[in-house]
Amino acid sequence: MWLRILFSLFFFSSSLSLGTELLTLKDYLSQVKQKHLGYQASQWVSQGVLERTGEATLLTFPSLISNVQYLDDRKPTNNPSFLGNRTVFQSYSLGIAEQTKFGLSAKLIYTVTRTELFGVNQAFVPLSKFYNVVPSLELNQSLWRNGFGSETRATVKVIEAQAKALSLTEALKSKAILAEAESSYWGLVIARELVGVAKNGVERAKKIREWSARRASLALADKSDTLQAEAGLQGKQLELQMAIDEQREAIKRFNSLRGKDSETTEEILEKIDGDKLIMLSPIERKGQREDLLAADEARKAAQAMSELGREKNSPTFDIFSSYSLNGRDSSLSQSVSDASRTGQNTFAMGLKFSAPLDLGTVILDKAGYLKEEKGAELNYQRKIFEEEIAWNELVTRFGEAKRRLQLAKDIEKVQQQKLENERARLKTGRSVLYQVVLFEQDYASSQIVMLKTELQILALLAQMKTYLPLEANPGENL
Repeated sequence: MWLRILFSLFFFSSSLSLGTELLTLKDYLSQVKQKHLGYQASQWVSQGVLERTGEATLLTFPSLISNVQYLDDRKPTNNPSFLGNRTVFQSYSLGIAEQTKFGLSAKLIYTVTRTELFGVNQAFVPLSKFYNVVPSLELNQSLWRNGFGSETRATVKVIEAQAKALSLTEALKSKAILAEAESSYWGLVIARELVGVAKNGVERAKKIREWSARRASLALADKSDTLQAEAGLQGKQLELQMAIDEQREAIKRFNSLRGKDSETTEEILEKIDGDKLIMLSPIERKGQREDLLAADEARKAAQAMSELGREKNSPTFDIFSSYSLNGRDSSLSQSVSDASRTGQNTFAMGLKFSAPLDLGTVILDKAGYLKEEKGAELNYQRKIFEEEIAWNELVTRFGEAKRRLQLAKDIEKVQQQKLENERARLKTGRSVLYQVVLFEQDYASSQIVMLKTELQILALLAQMKTYLPLEANPGENL
C-alpha cells in the first residue's frame, strides 16, 4: 500500500510540476464552451428553435398555390355525338391563398383549361376544341368555430409558446453545464490542496511512530503505544490514498467537461482567496430564470391548447362566396380577352353549418379543457413560488457558509498560533515532539474544514450564476 501511495504521489506531482501555464476559470469555461458537445448542442437547439418561432406567422401569411393537370379520357360515352369517344383535358392554375387572423380565408386563382373532344358531331358540338379562362375569388368567413379567427390565433400561440419554452429550457441546460464546470474547476483546486494536507499528515504520523519506537526501545513506553502509532500512520496513509483518488476523480471530471478523456492535467489553476470569499456579496438576481420563463410559455401553450380543444368541437357556421369571370373560345387569346368582361361572370354565396349531436360529450370535453387550463396556471404559480424559495435558500446558505468560513479561518489561526507556541516550547525543552505532532494534526484538521467550506461557497456561487443571463457569466477570478 505504501508503494502504491508513493507511486500515486509521484504520478500527480509530476503532472503538476510539468504544467507551467496558468489556466484561469474564465479560460477553462471558454474551453468547456468550445469542447463540451452537450453545451454546444443546447446552444444550437436553443438558437435554432428561437429562430423558427416565426414559423407560426406562415399560418396567416399569403401562400402561392398552383395546379397542373392532364387528362386523357377514352372511356365509352352514352352519346358520342355530343360527348365524343375521347376527351383530352389540360388545366393550369395559379393563385394566392391566405388565412387571416380574423377567420377569413381567401383565394384568388387564375385558371386556364384546354378541352378537346374527339368523335363529336360538329353539327351538334361546333366547338370541339376550346379554352376556358377563369379568374376567380373565393371567400369564406367563419362565424362560430374559429369565429373571427380564434382557432387560428390559438394555433399561432401554441407554436410560438412551445418553441420559446424549448429554447429557454435548452438555454438553462447551457448555464447548468457552465455551473457544473465552475464547480469542477474549484473542486480540483481544493482536491489538490487536500492532497497536500494529507501528505503532511503522513509525515507527521511517521514522526510519531519514530518517536514511539525510540521510547519503546528505551523502555519508556509500552509496545501498545508503538502499535497505536503504527495504526495512526496507516490511517493517515489511507486518508492520503483517498485524497489522491478524489483528486484523480476531480481531474477526470475537470477534463471530461472540456471534452478530454484523461486522468491527468498539466495546467496550474488559480488559488482561492479565502478573505475575498468572506467579503463576497451574493449575486444580484436579474429577472426570471429560464426555467420559470419556460414554465410561463408552457402555461401560454396550455391555455392556447385549451382554446383549440374547445373550438374543435364547436359547431361550424361559415358564410362563403365566390365570384369569377369566364372566357371560352377556340383561341386562347380570345378566351383571355373574354375573361376580362363582367358580362360573363359567375357569382355564388351560401352558408355552411355542421354540429356534433353528442352534446353531453361536447360539454364534458370543454369542461375538461378548462380544468387543464386552470391546472397549467396553478403549476406556473407554484413554479414562481418554488423558484423564489430556491433563490432565498441559496442566499441563506451562501451567508451561512461565509460565516462558517470565518469561524474556520479563526480556528485555523488559533491552531496555527498554538502549534507555533508548542514548537517554541519544544526548542526550550518544555515540550515533546509527540505533543507538537498532535498540534500539527489539529492544525491540519482545521485546514481541511476551511478548504471544504471554501468549496461549498464556490459551489453555491456557481449555482447562483444560473440566475444570470448566459453572457453575464464568464467566470471570475477569486
